[in-house]
Amino acid sequence: MTFTRTSPRALAAAGALLALAAGIGPAAATGNSVTVAVGGSIADGSHPFTAATAHVEMETQIAVWTCQSGTVPASPVSEVQSGASVGDVLQLRGLLFQGCSWMGGTMSTALSSPAAFRVTGPATSGSSDVVHGRIEDFVISGGVSICNFTVSGSVRASLNESTQKLTIDESGRSGAFKVSRVSGCLGLVQVGQAMDLRTTLQLTSPDGAVNISGS
Repeated sequence: MTFTRTSPRALAAAGALLALAAGIGPAAATGNSVTVAVGGSIADGSHPFTAATAHVEMETQIAVWTCQSGTVPASPVSEVQSGASVGDVLQLRGLLFQGCSWMGGTMSTALSSPAAFRVTGPATSGSSDVVHGRIEDFVISGGVSICNFTVSGSVRASLNESTQKLTIDESGRSGAFKVSRVSGCLGLVQVGQAMDLRTTLQLTSPDGAVNISGS
């Protein structure tokens, strides 16, 4: 039996092809390139925003719990990106849920790392669209004395241009948003579980209303 020597470069190339075929490697960014106006201007720029909600729901196939409020705080600064060719429309750098009911006390829940809202649906040049998309790279962590967990992935979201409300509605336990780490939790939250998240945030930017078009 004879063996043919293969160069390291060829082996690396073959490995890369196999990885692509198996779906291994960097995930491709999702979302459309759109035109974003803030306060009526599509000039390239970053615009700070805050947001607030009075109700948050989270759910796994075992447990359901709610939070009394949620905020995108003034610091760290979250931003709207304006311009004629925008991918990450909203950069979320902070999101806090308060008054989250949980066995054993009130759970603190917060965004763990920056996330981005990207448009996946149509939008017109008008100012009354409900523009659909996803919040990508979305990671939240919750903690109370008997339970700590992290959930990561992406969630369905939409921006209502008329009301300037950002609705997050990841329902039906699609598996796009999954529990990735658990400590304790009495089996109510388990690694690999799909989680639902529902809330509506009222956006406010000192630079004016956000309008999206061109998708």
